[in-house]
Amino acid sequence: MNRKPTMKELVDATHLSRATIDRVLNNRPGVNPKTIETVQHAYSALLVEAAGLVHAPKMRTSSVFSVVVQAGDEYNASLKSAAERIKASLETKGITLNVCCSSDMNDNEVIRLLNTQAEHADGIAIVAKNTPAINSAVHKLKLEGKHIIALVSDIEPDVRDAYVGINNRAAGQAAGFILGKHLQYCTDASVAVIVGTLSYSCHDDREIGFRAQIRKTFPAVSVSEVISGNDNTQQTYDAAIQLLNNVKNIRAIYNVAGGNAGLVAALDEIESEVRPILITHEVNEVTEELIINEKIDYIISQDMSQLLIKTAEKLQNIKEGNNFGIHTFLPIEIITRFTLPTLM
Repeated sequence: MNRKPTMKELVDATHLSRATIDRVLNNRPGVNPKTIETVQHAYSALLVEAAGLVHAPKMRTSSVFSVVVQAGDEYNASLKSAAERIKASLETKGITLNVCCSSDMNDNEVIRLLNTQAEHADGIAIVAKNTPAINSAVHKLKLEGKHIIALVSDIEPDVRDAYVGINNRAAGQAAGFILGKHLQYCTDASVAVIVGTLSYSCHDDREIGFRAQIRKTFPAVSVSEVISGNDNTQQTYDAAIQLLNNVKNIRAIYNVAGGNAGLVAALDEIESEVRPILITHEVNEVTEELIINEKIDYIISQDMSQLLIKTAEKLQNIKEGNNFGIHTFLPIEIITRFTLPTLM
C-alpha cells in the first residue's frame, strides 16, 4: 500500500501553512482555488514519488517574488515597463513578479515597502542605497528566512543571498575609455561626473572605475568636478547650471545616475563654444528621446527585461536550494542613436 504524503512534505513542497493545507485536505470552505490546485498537485506528485514511479527532482511550485526599488522616476518607470513586458512569460513558469517603487530617498519608506512585501513574497530583490538602515532591515528579513537579491546596485554581501546586474566598475571603465578617446588630444580637457548619491554602491563603483581608467590611460584628461543630482531632474539641473557657470573648460560629462532631462536642459541653457560630450546610463523613455535628438551621445545600459527574468530565475533557484554562484552579471551595452533598441 502506498504511503500518504506527510504534512511536513506538503509544507516543503507548497510553502503553505499547515492550517491552509489541512483545510484543503479536509475540503473546508474559504480556500482560494489556486491554493487548492497547488496542494492537490503536490499531494499527487508526492504519492507518485512515494510509489517509486518517478525519480525526477522535486516539482516547482508557484512563487511570488517582489522587487522593491528606491530610485528616480526615470528608472522606476523603465523597470515597471519591463516587468509588464515579461509578466506573461514568467506566469507560464508559475512565477508572479511584483514591482513596487519609491522615488522618496528617505530610507524609512523603502524599509516600509520591504516589510510589507515580505509578508507575502517568497523572495525579494532590492534596488536601494547601501546604508546602515537599509542593510539592517534586509538582514533582519534574511534572518527570518526571506531570500534576498541585490539588484543593479549591491548592498553588504552578508545581508543578501546574491547580486544580479552589470559589473558597475567595468561600466565606469567603459565610460572612461570612450570619453578619454574623444579627448586624448586635448591639452586642457576636463570632465565632470554627476552622481545621484554615493550611498548607491553602483554610483560609487562607476565613478571609481571611470577615474581609474582616465588616470591610467588618459593622464592629460582631468576629472575636475563631482556633483550630486540625487537622481532628480530639478536637482540635477540646478547642480549642472552651477557647474557650467563656474567651470569653463568642461569638455565631457559622465552621469552615473538619473535626472538626465535636467542635465540636458542645463546644457541647452548655457552657451558654450563646444558642447560637452554626454554619456549616461539606462535606456528609458527620457534618454531614448534625448539620444535620438542628439542631446546625449552614449548610453551605457543593460536589458531591463533580461535583468528581471534573471532575477526571477535566481530567486526561484535560491528558493529551491540551487543557488549556484553569488553574482549574476549581465552584458554591458553601449548604445548610440544608431544602435538604439526598440522599447516594446
